[in-house]
Amino acid sequence: MIAPTRLGSSKQAVLGAARARDVVLTQATAVRMVAAWALVPAPRDPVRHLEVAHARTRSHLGRLLDHDAAREVPSVMTDELFSRLTDPRPAPLRAAAGVHRYTYTPRKTLRRVLDHALDHINQIDQWRAWRSAGVAPTPTDGWAPSTVTLPEDRLPLSRADLDAWLWRIDQAARLLAQRAAALTPAELDWMPPDGGWPLRRVFHHVARSELLYSASLDEALPDADPALRYEEACGRLDERVQAARDADDSIVYAGLYGALRAPAEIVDDVVTMEGELLAG
Repeated sequence: MIAPTRLGSSKQAVLGAARARDVVLTQATAVRMVAAWALVPAPRDPVRHLEVAHARTRSHLGRLLDHDAAREVPSVMTDELFSRLTDPRPAPLRAAAGVHRYTYTPRKTLRRVLDHALDHINQIDQWRAWRSAGVAPTPTDGWAPSTVTLPEDRLPLSRADLDAWLWRIDQAARLLAQRAAALTPAELDWMPPDGGWPLRRVFHHVARSELLYSASLDEALPDADPALRYEEACGRLDERVQAARDADDSIVYAGLYGALRAPAEIVDDVVTMEGELLAG
């Protein structure tokens, strides 16, 4: 059972304590938007989730020519929230850590979608070798993350350029889904000995992240002061909370990093992290 009043009380506490604290508002905005993304129902089958997410991704990528190729649009996502959501023993989310925001241009969006798919195609091979032969994986860190903007990310984007990018992205998405579909349940759910993620979680993560990248321009929060951006994020989350449902075995609620949570747990996470920001 979701208690929306808890979100409302936490919102008032953030607004009341953070009028002049842009860092708190920026991080709280990220927390609310990540929760809103998690509350979009996803297929329980991770392969189907990859396919559904890519279909929606293509609609966003097809509109990239509508955006200024040189303009770097700030995302709500931050490096600090990434650490809070992915570290095995995360430190509380604190305003004192500052804000390191993700940003996107049309070309950077395309680069992140393609590189992320390729990285996790490679992970399938490495995880299978790790499980069957004990061969520890070799990190594939040749790509640049969302906090890094390369000179080529600001170059003009023509229709021919976009079509070529979309062909490569479609091929990578198809290969990832094919490789994922060929895995056995034991391979999907194998827990790496270092405490890392099983591939089932990885695929839910890829599906969610593909939409984070692709919708970063179409669904960007309006340029406004931090309090207004936070209000907009609160409204988007409230809509998702109202639509969420628990009793449906065909769907899951997957976080940006693949963790499956019940709607009430996602709300609890928001209240907890906003409390951490205020306590810090």
